[in-house]
Amino acid sequence: MNKVLLLFSLLFSTSIFAQTIVNAEQLNSSNDSLTFSLQMTYEGTRGNAVTDEFDLAPSVSLVKKKNNFKLFGGYSVLSEESNTLLNSGFAHIRHNYKISNRLKTFEFYQIQFNEVLLLTKRELFGGGLRYAIVAEDSVSFDLGIGFMQENEFLNNETLMEGEITDTHFIRGATLSSFQWIINETVQINNVFYYQPNMIDLSDYRILNDFMLTTQVSDEIYFIASFTARYDSKPPSSLTGFDSKFNVGVGYTFSK
Repeated sequence: MNKVLLLFSLLFSTSIFAQTIVNAEQLNSSNDSLTFSLQMTYEGTRGNAVTDEFDLAPSVSLVKKKNNFKLFGGYSVLSEESNTLLNSGFAHIRHNYKISNRLKTFEFYQIQFNEVLLLTKRELFGGGLRYAIVAEDSVSFDLGIGFMQENEFLNNETLMEGEITDTHFIRGATLSSFQWIINETVQINNVFYYQPNMIDLSDYRILNDFMLTTQVSDEIYFIASFTARYDSKPPSSLTGFDSKFNVGVGYTFSK
């Protein structure tokens, strides 16, 4: 199971909301490796409604004794007949440096967009420290804390007159990550993110991402996931809460 990338986005199903927090935890590995992964899903309906949805999530992960590099992204498009309902994407690069068996750093840069939910561009860059509270072969639980710069640009077509469309904040970057390898084929992951505005703590974002992965063969795995997100201060034309259930199949190989 260690070589399975567990790639789900937004991702991970790659459904990306304006208040989305991208989950980077699906790309963890404890062994030295160079791993590539590609997840693709398609859903179509015909009859009373004609819709097509396509999600793409590629990734590469390089793990060494002290350093861990991850580069991954996602793209999602949903259309109804000739109308585009969802068009969104992101790219994320991340580095970890191992200080000790339980303590490591994290540094990252991310860029994303979502036309339907008004997000023209969001850039994030930051870093912090992560500590492994539980580090067993089959169970792990980590806590991380850090800070990031957020630069966000919104499309003002449906916003209130005078509403701010360009914001630049320093946010906290706090996470907890739980992993349970039940047996050789089944694994559970749960990740929780909390990102408060450090100037106004009533402005915060939360993500909880639960995923079940089942290994079908050495290269193919099945994914079922549930994601819930909350933004305490969303743009005026958006709601603060989103949730999504996803199932899919992934392919990965290592060398």
